Amino acid sequence: MTDEKPLKLVIKCNDPVEYGDLYGLNKKIPDEELEKAKPYMKHFSPKEFPDVMKIAGDPHGWMCTYENIPKVEEALGITETLEKQEKDRAEKRKYYDAHRKEKEEAQLKIEEKFANAPRPRQRLDTLLRVARIAYDPANSFRDNRYYGGGHLFIITKNSIWYIMNNGRKEDNWNINNIEIPDGGGAVGFRLDYTEELHELIKTLTENNVYEGDMYIEEY
Repeated sequence: MTDEKPLKLVIKCNDPVEYGDLYGLNKKIPDEELEKAKPYMKHFSPKEFPDVMKIAGDPHGWMCTYENIPKVEEALGITETLEKQEKDRAEKRKYYDAHRKEKEEAQLKIEEKFANAPRPRQRLDTLLRVARIAYDPANSFRDNRYYGGGHLFIITKNSIWYIMNNGRKEDNWNINNIEIPDGGGAVGFRLDYTEELHELIKTLTENNVYEGDMYIEEY
């Protein structure tokens, strides 16, 4: 099978004594292609390092120092350059930093609104069956449902439910008002639907839709 990953240099190991970070290719390439980059790389083995016990990562194979990265990238026609990778990471950090405060504010407002919300008894599969949409922040419910954890926000025509799974062995199941098939249950809060609350939930969950194994009927 062909490896479709774009060719790029990634950190393979770090030698704090002499070389610093060493970079290698993220996938195997034909020997004739590698020959183009060998003048700027070195084939390392543990014996090449002053103190191998201080090495982090894998000290084997063809690698280059930071200074030779542009030469290797040019020799191999690498378009996913380290400079581009670093720029992409910086843009992602900038995005997350800009949205962190927005999410924190949304979380506080949501908690305030649900603080004294009623907790009627209901079945989770019923709620999901009639849901317009359900949001699963960071896939917490999908990944932790079978262990009794995770949160969901369920949007129906007239209501918004905040579901906190409460099914771990150490949890107090007596406070649960949401029945979960083959689970210990959950604590669920219900409020009347408002566009404002829906928007806050979309901000907090980053529009992450629940993709678990419980049925959601199209509304």
